Amino acid sequence: MTSLADDKLAIQELASIYANAMDSGDIDTWLQTWDDAGVWEGGIGKYEGKEKLANLLPDLGARVIGKRHIMTNFVITVNGDHATQTCYLMIIDRNKTNLPGTALYSDTLIRRNNRWLFVHRKVEIDQPSNLFN
Repeated sequence: MTSLADDKLAIQELASIYANAMDSGDIDTWLQTWDDAGVWEGGIGKYEGKEKLANLLPDLGARVIGKRHIMTNFVITVNGDHATQTCYLMIIDRNKTNLPGTALYSDTLIRRNNRWLFVHRKVEIDQPSNLFN
């Protein structure tokens, strides 16, 4: 059995794996951060299940290419094999010296086979932002 601190660290690392895979265009690793029935919600719509999630990064296209997604200010609540998390998202354009936007993620997670996975991620973009323009 893991400690609460171990669970929280594993969930933060999951968010980092998610962001690093997104930034490098590694869809396979990115999909491994999701439960099979995972749901992503954001400015371009809702993607349910891994088959649809596999389309998210290509659909985001230029919105994620050349960007760094940095998550911080994690607030995590663990209840057995279920958890919730909120964290801030900052997006930095690697090719320019600007901050295209900030957002808040609200997450629901589940532990399966001793691994934490996203069940639901909702991103709420702060305004003004040019993330989805």
